[in-house]
Amino acid sequence: MTASEAENIEIVRKLYEEALNDNQPELLPELLSEDVVFHTTTEERGIAAYRALTDQLRAAFTDMHFTIHDLIGSGDRVVVRWSMEAKHQGSFRGIPATGKAIQQKANVIYRMEGGKIAEGWAQMDQLGVLRQIGIDPLASVKAS
Repeated sequence: MTASEAENIEIVRKLYEEALNDNQPELLPELLSEDVVFHTTTEERGIAAYRALTDQLRAAFTDMHFTIHDLIGSGDRVVVRWSMEAKHQGSFRGIPATGKAIQQKANVIYRMEGGKIAEGWAQMDQLGVLRQIGIDPLASVKAS
């Protein structure tokens, strides 16, 4: 592993362990490029959009805690496999709080540039989260 790859891995680790788990959003400008792009079900651009998204998630799912299971770096890419545990204590996409504990799993690929996260592609188990809070989006399909 090169020194650059090790540094990239450390940046992604710091995003999860410090910025997200320890709720230190002031670290985001140190970790994310100003024009960072996150590709999920939507496309979020910039640090402010990323922070708004994480603030919304934190309001809906209190006590968010990420556990990193795998963290792999190669060239300008870092891949992370994580799980997140939280409680559904606030409205989420129009769904009132249920008080239920949830766990979400995801795989994310980050592209690094200039010592910061420049882009990320996430595959998250959003259907699993909805089912854990009592919503089954596929129920109408099954009933047909």
